[in-house]
Amino acid sequence: MRNANARFPRRSSVTTLLNAVVFNNNTTAQNSAQVDCSRYRRFLLHLDMKSTLTPTDIRFIVQFSPDAGTTWFDYKWDGFVSLFYEDADLATQQYECFAGEVAGRLIRLRAVATGTTATALFTITAKLELYN
Repeated sequence: MRNANARFPRRSSVTTLLNAVVFNNNTTAQNSAQVDCSRYRRFLLHLDMKSTLTPTDIRFIVQFSPDAGTTWFDYKWDGFVSLFYEDADLATQQYECFAGEVAGRLIRLRAVATGTTATALFTITAKLELYN
């Protein structure tokens, strides 16, 4: 008899890359910890985003490393070519999910905010799930 679970893809546990990180005048860019993705073919990036007042924009850059984290390459495929949000997009809480192909042994997320101040800010939680 065939395994009933064989039709479902193998999935990793969900990893929190950024946990309610506030991008303001003190924090304008942040790299997440690196995650080993060498046993998987695809990834899901879950973004929970909100802006307060009027920061300019925030950019999300998925990066892969083929060499144990020495060099990081920006992932430029589909929606990841230019994944920006303006403050008006995030005036209310937004939850979005993106899928992509694994392109290295390690993955991380880089977030870069512009136009932030002590009161004009972005609050970001990002989660990663890997699967085959």
